[in-house]
Amino acid sequence: MNETLDKIRRKEARENEILKHTRFHWLKNYSDLSQKERDRLMSVKSLDLQTSHAYHFKIPLQRLWQVNASIAEEYLRKWISWASRSRMPDIIKLGKPMKRHIDGILEAIGSGINSAVVEGLNNKFRTAFK
Repeated sequence: MNETLDKIRRKEARENEILKHTRFHWLKNYSDLSQKERDRLMSVKSLDLQTSHAYHFKIPLQRLWQVNASIAEEYLRKWISWASRSRMPDIIKLGKPMKRHIDGILEAIGSGINSAVVEGLNNKFRTAFK
């Protein structure tokens, strides 16, 4: 999602100076932002920008990892449906592979395994077989 959000921001920043120097405001977790960064994000987010609209897709997708596993499938399917109707080509494009890989995503949520664990295992295997 962050890659898609940044792609949208970069396109829009070419025409809109207000988005310059805001990259990490959009990409960081809100809780990790300083108060100054939060204020800046809130002032820009309230504008009618494609980047702001894309950010509104990021937040619920982040919450997916916090919802109960029993409702995760319904939650993800609703997010994918919402993304497919967004009229934002980059968001629609993001939703398509998520729909194809929904079972794997739900398995990751249910097992609690995230990419950090997988990358750690990959690194162990790489060094073991060198």
